[in-house]
Amino acid sequence: MRDAKFGAEQLRRAVGEMALVRQARIGELRIGLIASLAQGPLSDLLAAYRERFPNVELRISEDSSQAHAAAMLSGRLDAAFLLGEPRLPTCETRHFYDEAIFAALPISHSLALSSRLTWEDLRHETLLVRADGSGPEVEGIIVRHLSSPGFRPKITVQYVGRENLLNMVGRGYGLTLVTSSAMGAIYPGVHFIPIAPAEIARWSIVWSTNNTNPALNRLLKMSAEIASPKMSERLK
Repeated sequence: MRDAKFGAEQLRRAVGEMALVRQARIGELRIGLIASLAQGPLSDLLAAYRERFPNVELRISEDSSQAHAAAMLSGRLDAAFLLGEPRLPTCETRHFYDEAIFAALPISHSLALSSRLTWEDLRHETLLVRADGSGPEVEGIIVRHLSSPGFRPKITVQYVGRENLLNMVGRGYGLTLVTSSAMGAIYPGVHFIPIAPAEIARWSIVWSTNNTNPALNRLLKMSAEIASPKMSERLK
């Protein structure tokens, strides 16, 4: 009878936990991203999710878009926030928000007092990009705007994270491009200036249509609620 009582209690707990999982009250949510969480809609979304579902464990990984795509296809991620509108097999993609791109340069630079920069102003500068994270996308933007027949901009790839890359900018190693969300953190000696014509980073959320994680469904619903109106106000 003692064994039966113990077994019944374990079963009761298991049924209760299954109900909480179905309601997304407990569980795990694995998210891939390449954007900064210093500020912006993505930061707001994850903070709101954490507040609403404190018992759902958020596991966040930062890597390149290619690595996140592979993780999505293999089931190692529930969702990823990526630049553009990537199309992956068995996955859905939905636009989340848009974000302005700024030039980051040392305050000692001759252009630091400018209220706005053109792409031509950056043409002969040393431009730093990360090897992973958003680095490949940033390099693509630079090449698209500054390359011409017989000329390629000076791009140096650095195997560092976002913080150390911007610290290198502050120390005079070169310039880089960042999205407005990264400006929510303080980087000594770094000044951020908008670029004209404006370049906009378009962020999307990507998830597998085969994913049945209830915690993911809650995230998708919240992302649809939180993103568009707030980002529209930020870009005005």
